[in-house]
Amino acid sequence: MQKIDKSTILSKGFEDWHNLLELDRHPNYNSSSNTHYWDIKMSLLYCQGGLCAYTEQKLCDISWIEKVNWNNKKYNKLLSREDKNCIQGDLEHFDESLKKNNGWSWDNFFVVSAHANRCIKGRKPVKDILKPDSLGYEAEKYLVFNIDVGVFAPNPTLSDNDKKDVESMIETLGINCIYSQRKDRLLEWLERIDLGLEVVPNEYITAWKMILNDYPQKLT
Repeated sequence: MQKIDKSTILSKGFEDWHNLLELDRHPNYNSSSNTHYWDIKMSLLYCQGGLCAYTEQKLCDISWIEKVNWNNKKYNKLLSREDKNCIQGDLEHFDESLKKNNGWSWDNFFVVSAHANRCIKGRKPVKDILKPDSLGYEAEKYLVFNIDVGVFAPNPTLSDNDKKDVESMIETLGINCIYSQRKDRLLEWLERIDLGLEVVPNEYITAWKMILNDYPQKLT
């Protein structure tokens, strides 16, 4: 799970609207019926590189999130119904307990694969130790990746309490829910490198980096 920098909001109309909200008059979260929904979703996908914030599956083609698609205030590319179906992922509240009274908080939003969001995480409580946009989050600090089974696990250098928290969040966020798919793709890329071919990964970025750190011979 990669570190995500959400310091830039390309949809300034949403940013201006959000900055004027007060907690006692914060509108209820109403999903895609909100006028800013697609601005938020596409701005987040820009920050996430078009990937699911938790599993790093590819959710949209990179062409959808190029800066040219925004004007000064909002996402300016006209999206047909077919286009929207091609842009996968749910607008997900990291801490579900904040949704009722602060449902439009940029800090609490990520775009996440529908399976990880609806079938795994749901309304489970979370711990900030694996919040991917937090200042202290570093994938290599908290996670290790095992290519043999295709899963992330807590870094063995962590304290026992942190290991438990990381293990809990790996399960809660569904980080390993697509382990077989991820493993197959990574092994395919390793085979390409063995054949002397170039690999430019467009998903599973963190796992790929960790593999190359463990197997530096693959870089030569």
